[in-house]
Amino acid sequence: MRIKLIGVDVDGTLTDGKLYFFEGQSEPAKAFNVKDGMAVHLARQAGILIAIISGLPSRVAEERAKKLGIEEAHFGVRDKGKLMREIMERYGIKKGEAIFLGDDIQDLPAMEAAGMGAAVSDAVPEVKEKAHLVLKSRGGEGALRELVERIMKGDECFT
Repeated sequence: MRIKLIGVDVDGTLTDGKLYFFEGQSEPAKAFNVKDGMAVHLARQAGILIAIISGLPSRVAEERAKKLGIEEAHFGVRDKGKLMREIMERYGIKKGEAIFLGDDIQDLPAMEAAGMGAAVSDAVPEVKEKAHLVLKSRGGEGALRELVERIMKGDECFT
């Protein structure tokens, strides 16, 4: 099986899930791991599409996605499963050729739509139970990089 699309949540997956509020700023700050940025580059070289699907609107995350050249970056999404199916249809990707990386229950519909799910190590138990793969990395600590490397190395989960 060849993975053609990785869908990924933001808060708790690409970040550690903490929201930093500073006086005078209307939007919280978030920290992203540079290893995940390299994962986007490596995935692109391998012909794998990255799609960000986040339940929260975030100008900070939008800017990060733009800097990484991620065209399929969606924020404030209520139905992640529906959007994941739409992206798969747009690119002709079949269920099982995609995987969604998440951490909380709102990510379960996207995991189901993809046909495969991956969870960060600090995901809620319900997500870990449904995931085909539970990563060693916690959210915000290079989980996307770990997933991309495992896909590229042909991890038994993907054969």
